[in-house]
Amino acid sequence: MKKSVVSLLLGMTLSSIISVSFAAEKVNIGVPSWTGAQAIAALLQAVVVDRIGGEAELGPGNNATIFQAMDQGKGDIDVHPDVWLPNQESFTKKYVDGAGTVVLSSNPYEGNQG
Repeated sequence: MKKSVVSLLLGMTLSSIISVSFAAEKVNIGVPSWTGAQAIAALLQAVVVDRIGGEAELGPGNNATIFQAMDQGKGDIDVHPDVWLPNQESFTKKYVDGAGTVVLSSNPYEGNQG
């Protein structure tokens, strides 16, 4: 069964990374376990390094650790490359709606699962 889901817009993620990259010249990108997110993370890293001239490191983790690291704001992880809703709604409710420490793109794209 196909299920329509919403994910972070790659372009808006790139905009966020560009801002972080210019400010700190390094961005840490979380890498969840599914292949689509891994591909997006690698693409974001390539853009930061090859196009912007910044540093980008990939940090593997599950959704809980990636969101928690972004929430802490220490720079351990700055970006989650591929947030799927409603699948990850518990994290967005906690860190986006509740704590206000994580921001989602205002221009998401739709994907299909299944």
